Amino acid sequence: MFRDAQSTRGIVMFRLGRSFASIALAASGLFISSCAIKDLKDDLDNVQAEYGYLKGSASGPDDGSAILVGLFENQPDGMSIVNVRSARPGEPFYILVPKADYTLLAFSDTNGDFKYQSGEPAARIDGPSINWFSTMEGQDRVDTAALVIQQIDLASATDLKQQLDLSMSALLEENRIAKNFLRVVSWDDEAFSAENMELGMWEPGAFQEKVGYGLYVLKDFDSAQKTILLVHGIQDTPRRFESIANAIPDDYQLLLFHYPSAFPLEYTSYILNEALDEVIRRYQIPQLDVVAHSMGGLVSKGMMYQADEELLQKTRLFISMASPFGGHTAAAAGLKWSPVIAPVWWAMAPGSDYLQLIDSVDLTQGPNHHLIYTYSHEAGGEREEDDGVVTVESQLIESAQRNAIATYGVADNHVGVTTNPCTLALVPAILRDGAGQVTVPEC
Repeated sequence: MFRDAQSTRGIVMFRLGRSFASIALAASGLFISSCAIKDLKDDLDNVQAEYGYLKGSASGPDDGSAILVGLFENQPDGMSIVNVRSARPGEPFYILVPKADYTLLAFSDTNGDFKYQSGEPAARIDGPSINWFSTMEGQDRVDTAALVIQQIDLASATDLKQQLDLSMSALLEENRIAKNFLRVVSWDDEAFSAENMELGMWEPGAFQEKVGYGLYVLKDFDSAQKTILLVHGIQDTPRRFESIANAIPDDYQLLLFHYPSAFPLEYTSYILNEALDEVIRRYQIPQLDVVAHSMGGLVSKGMMYQADEELLQKTRLFISMASPFGGHTAAAAGLKWSPVIAPVWWAMAPGSDYLQLIDSVDLTQGPNHHLIYTYSHEAGGEREEDDGVVTVESQLIESAQRNAIATYGVADNHVGVTTNPCTLALVPAILRDGAGQVTVPEC
């Protein structure tokens, strides 16, 4: 039930900029086979033909009440809910939708129970305006400012004349809408399989249909417990954090964010922000710490760029590991040479609009950023200019260092950092006292 919040400037459109041909392209240390390129092309062709963005904006009383929006698919036997959003008056929201016949219901939740009562300002829109990608020929990206906005005017005189229950208990009964929101999983969950990991990179549309974005837990969620968000990198899954999770004290609970690697970072960070908004709105957690690996650090900073004041105030720590804050030259090479463009490459290319956007995020007032960088090709190896995947220069761009309250170097490679004894000692130490630099014997 991830809401798709403030500005998502430059969301990349799912389309192809060049004709298909076989190619082998070095990207992130991996050679892309012609089969992978064909899979990516076929998948993005399908997304372009079958999907679009609903961009909405609701007007209503600005009394602090959440505006709840439900999107329903019209079927022969009635309406079936397919997505839910919480909105603020005048702020745009986005939903990625497949082609279907939709009805939109919205209301101002004046009493905060997530259920519609007659008299609460409401609106019903049959056949809301949707910006279909198939009508955007000739564009490599979506200009979100140019999208048609579905205006939603709430009025107390509007009676929805039906029950509308968007509480968590009701949504959980609708497996289609909330199946990946705070669902209890194990590290071996099928969603995190190697097959689905590859699907997220080379067939992101198929991943969205089969798996979807997810915010998972390892045990029943406790609103009173301290919470840590784990954000994996490109072509990866939350399994990357299992060793780190085992080193984290038991008085924390974990949120595992899972996403298709090839989708635009603008959209993925937007979805993460919206999911965390839902957690705070519905559960009022006391604090949140963020631990991110590789590209997950870019996703996390994009989330912070869009976050509202309440989410930022609750976010205490940001621990990044081997994150390419300066981008990756392989993404730029992909944009230049590949016949098929993975949407994520636009954001990952050095100097991209997205990187400039998150570069503007000021973390000097919090959350406290602890930056872990890697500089070797093996555990305990010699100092190199990269970690086998990401350059040290990209990890340590000036703005990242300026915003970090502490910086730590780990002699390991790009993925080895997540199981390195130094990291496994650093993370709990930072969680205990993240107000400044920490030291541990293992480092």
